[in-house]
Amino acid sequence: MTFDSLPSGPVIDAATAEKTCEDLNIDTGDLMLRLLPKAAAYARVPVSGFHVGAVAEGNSGTLYFGTNIEFEGLALSASVHGEQCALNHAMLSGETGLKSIAVNAAPCGYCRQFLNEVSTDADRLLIRLQDQPAQPLSSFLPSAFGPDDLRIADRLMLPTEHNLKLDSPAKLQAAALKAANASYAPYSGNAAGVALQTDDGQIFTGRHSENAAYNPSMSPMQSAIANMTMKSVPGARPTIVAAVLVERPTKVSQKDVTEQVLASVAPGVRLDYISVT
Repeated sequence: MTFDSLPSGPVIDAATAEKTCEDLNIDTGDLMLRLLPKAAAYARVPVSGFHVGAVAEGNSGTLYFGTNIEFEGLALSASVHGEQCALNHAMLSGETGLKSIAVNAAPCGYCRQFLNEVSTDADRLLIRLQDQPAQPLSSFLPSAFGPDDLRIADRLMLPTEHNLKLDSPAKLQAAALKAANASYAPYSGNAAGVALQTDDGQIFTGRHSENAAYNPSMSPMQSAIANMTMKSVPGARPTIVAAVLVERPTKVSQKDVTEQVLASVAPGVRLDYISVT
């Protein structure tokens, strides 16, 4: 297996990654760093023009690409960071934790806080950067504030089930409901999921992922757009024709932000909003 013969998609399964490392006489960290330009090719950056590549190593050993995503006409806070995207990609693929993550620049404070929410202990989650030894997340985020400080036992990426139900949901609604039931919302209780359908009939889902520091939380719409981006050809802009948000509104709701992002990426598409109590 040579580097150029690796699969062209944004996921490298564990067996392929291991074989490639053996053939090239490199370790997994070196392979992840070499893959960063491939991950950065997925960037959607109409505001900054700055491409970020991230590669997350799941507990299974499979590697998942991530990149940064920006939205024209919206506040910069709507952006998806590369590390968020890679974690989201791994989580939606069934991973329950991360071993390490490689990125082409040191994680910003926002991403350090977001990564601190995962099920992997911060002392074991390695951050890989070019020309530097891998270091644990805790070295980038000393004296961290996290779920334990708010007496939360759950962790992002661990299996969750909210038991929300709908009577005879349509296919897209059912997909959004499934995402909502798997969402991570221990701070607000706002279980929420989004499902997007494109003109070729594909469905992409996303789920709410909260954070102890609140602002680094990832909305279900951000999650769905990131999911769609990483499952499309680099540089592609799939045409969204339908969108559903299913949520259990509390003191928090995803409706307004979902509509705002939808208006940016799919003008004229109306959000099907479903509130479940």
